[in-house]
Amino acid sequence: MFTVRGTDPIGKAMTFACGTDEQAMEKTWELQRRGFQDIVVVDHKGKEQPATAFERSLEIDWD
Repeated sequence: MFTVRGTDPIGKAMTFACGTDEQAMEKTWELQRRGFQDIVVVDHKGKEQPATAFERSLEIDWD
């Protein structure tokens, strides 16, 4: 399980549980669109990464 944490536009910290890395990435994109700040992803081992580093680690092929 992955956890996505971020701060909403009014300053409230929120946490979301995601089952897969793809779901976590989609959640980070959604939160960014909604104006969240300080978005981090925590993997099943407890490793915490900023959303941008997490996205790079997935090696998504945009072609």
